[in-house]
Amino acid sequence: MTVPDLLPAGHRPDYRRLEKVLTRSAIPDRVPFYELFIEDTMVERMTGEPLSPAAEVGLYFRLGHDYCNFPPDTGLHQTDCLEADDTGENNTAGQREWLDGDHGVVMSRRDFERYPWPKVGDWCCARFAEYARHLPDGMKIVIRPTGVFENVRRLVGMVPLSLMLYDDPQLAADIFERVGSTILGVVAHTFGHVDLRRVFACIMGDDLSHGGGPLVPPEVYRRHVFHWMKRVADLAHSHGMPFGLHSCGNNTAIMEELINDVGIDAKHSFQDGVESVVDFKRRYGDRVAVLGGIDMGRLATMQVEEFRPWCRGVLAACMEGGGYALGTGNSPATYVRLENFYAMHAEGFAHGRYCRTGGVT
Repeated sequence: MTVPDLLPAGHRPDYRRLEKVLTRSAIPDRVPFYELFIEDTMVERMTGEPLSPAAEVGLYFRLGHDYCNFPPDTGLHQTDCLEADDTGENNTAGQREWLDGDHGVVMSRRDFERYPWPKVGDWCCARFAEYARHLPDGMKIVIRPTGVFENVRRLVGMVPLSLMLYDDPQLAADIFERVGSTILGVVAHTFGHVDLRRVFACIMGDDLSHGGGPLVPPEVYRRHVFHWMKRVADLAHSHGMPFGLHSCGNNTAIMEELINDVGIDAKHSFQDGVESVVDFKRRYGDRVAVLGGIDMGRLATMQVEEFRPWCRGVLAACMEGGGYALGTGNSPATYVRLENFYAMHAEGFAHGRYCRTGGVT
């Protein structure tokens, strides 16, 4: 099911819509759209084209987005993934992958010393020009690096990492240090070697929690993660750009530190079964921008006739006062009903406009 004609007459992309939301500096003309990324197979499914920067940029434009994501390459080769048949109705690849939490490629001091730790270079942002070249007028790029904890978890494996934090804390510290310096170096190199006239924000993906709370004791984040995240945030801020964080799960125990100490400007990833985007907006919306939040379960299971009014209610609740961008609670995956996904965008265009005084029309 390729993208239908969603764009209203006279539509023009304008990155400043999303910029106003991320900085909470002004009310845009309408609620912009936001996704952390769109799965590769879904890009191909929605465009009917092979995956390429041109296809991605074109898809974001056709969906009504004002930007396209660019993920710098960290060069961190992670653990092999487990595979199973992908039963999602939009699957084109045949298999779905997930991380093997029981094993990793850096599980011992010997592994650490033998691992080919990357040296930062132009390769990390080599494809940036391909994305920038296809941007229509008005669209810009969001730099989207992956975070320290997520990369460590993938390199070591969640179970080995949990044991290592207690059995060999020095090795764990060394791994966090090496990964943190690599990611900061990659982001700094990217900022220093691409055309920043095409960039307006940095949003990091780093899953820190499950539904019940942080994946590891918050002290681990304080000791090994937050200072690296803050340095990336400070780097973005030094270039006059907002810094956002995608992090799944229940982050309540660390949210104050993410806002006050790390300095995040925006938060993405919400689940109705953990904390709905509406509840989060009421709780934190006067301090950080709120991105996405249309629940993945509802996107995957609701009939479109039921989904449309529910989505409209979320939009109305979250757009009050600005600081909100409409999108999925995580990312468009193969199990999402495309009819609902497109309906979400249609609702955004139809009911997401602000009046001149900043109120909801």
